[in-house]
Amino acid sequence: MTNIWHEMTALDLGSQIERGEIDPVELTTAFLERIADHDPDGEIYVRTTGERALGEAQAAALRARNGTRRSPLDGVPISWKDLFDTKGIATEAGAKILEGRIPEDDAECLKRATRAGLVCLGKTNMPDVAFSGLGNNAWTGTGANPFDKTVKRVPGGSSSGAALSVVHGLAAAGIGSDTAGSVRIPSAWCGLTGLKTTHGLISLEGTVPLSPSQDTVGPLTRDVADANMITAILAGTAPADLRGATLNGTRILRATTVFNDLVDPDIQAGIDRGLEKLSRAGATIVEGPVPVFQEVLDRCAEQGTPANIEGNVLWAAMARQNPDGMFGPIARRFFAADEFSAPGIVGLYMSLKDFTRRYLQETAGFDLVVGATVPEAPPALAPLYEDEELYLKAALMSISLTRLANLLGLCATSLPAGFVGGFPIGMMLMAPPFQEGKLLRLSKAAEQALAS
Repeated sequence: MTNIWHEMTALDLGSQIERGEIDPVELTTAFLERIADHDPDGEIYVRTTGERALGEAQAAALRARNGTRRSPLDGVPISWKDLFDTKGIATEAGAKILEGRIPEDDAECLKRATRAGLVCLGKTNMPDVAFSGLGNNAWTGTGANPFDKTVKRVPGGSSSGAALSVVHGLAAAGIGSDTAGSVRIPSAWCGLTGLKTTHGLISLEGTVPLSPSQDTVGPLTRDVADANMITAILAGTAPADLRGATLNGTRILRATTVFNDLVDPDIQAGIDRGLEKLSRAGATIVEGPVPVFQEVLDRCAEQGTPANIEGNVLWAAMARQNPDGMFGPIARRFFAADEFSAPGIVGLYMSLKDFTRRYLQETAGFDLVVGATVPEAPPALAPLYEDEELYLKAALMSISLTRLANLLGLCATSLPAGFVGGFPIGMMLMAPPFQEGKLLRLSKAAEQALAS
């Protein structure tokens, strides 16, 4: 086995497959062996799909020899969060109440990936039905955050296994979902790149839902170029042209509303150092308020969030019928939506489009709105199981900044922006709905600047 395969980007692996330097079957076998060696307890992968993966790799190898590759990522092995349906293979979304659930078909986005030649390595761990930004799962165990060797800390969620599969070299990329930050949070806490796509860009058909009006599909990767190519494949669109990406002439708003109140001062200092690099690369950085950020959070505090409301409709009855089938604090978060009034819920949904309109007005003239992805370092895992109030406080902290993009319908990336106290921090870049192309080009330029 070539020792650096597990450290390479998906596009670099694809390029070597194209040149005949890597055989997809050998590559897939190497990843499956690494999974067996590095994840014996199944805290990252809840199940691998070895037979499927090797069959897909064999077909990719034949296409590579014949010069009929389907995409630049044909033959590259990736992981899938365990809420994406896989035909004939259990998809349980991290919940005991769904134990033994076996779909009859693949999720639509997995079908698109398979048609492009990507190899499905298996299904990655997650909290019950994706309702936690911390990433812990009481049933399957929780993979540790890789940046603390002394205390087991959460990796971030809910795409926890997806992030860990990439950072440990157990997949070239991971596919996750993001309802309030579930791609960006683990990307930030694990030092990866994450993309929250605009709701509706990538099909949700065949995914286990949490909040159908908020759920989105997105990649967790080693760099922006991989995120760009994978998103294009899953969405059925052309990838953005990242060549010559630059920040020259770009206006960036460093949001103060909410962010100044919540972000740890040391993390904010790290973000500011990153923004200085973006400034040196040609961007104009302006600090200023975005009042609608606070207003949308205040409205949700009064009338509920879509994830609470829709999750209550989808899962509360099942959780009550089977009290041992869902992690208690998650179930009780769903039950809390019983107290929301019908007029309040209707009012919330009516207000969201107006909030988005106001966001666009308040940020007009800026190419990006930027801030920290997560306000604090990842907490230790054990105390979260001992104190439910502490768990709920930590869970809200984890999504406190990322959920803004979901509630306002934006697209957003999280980019590695250095380390604070030994932990990676993420810089979140937000753009208006369906401006993924522009967001990815500017994220590529920002990535280059942050690495300088």
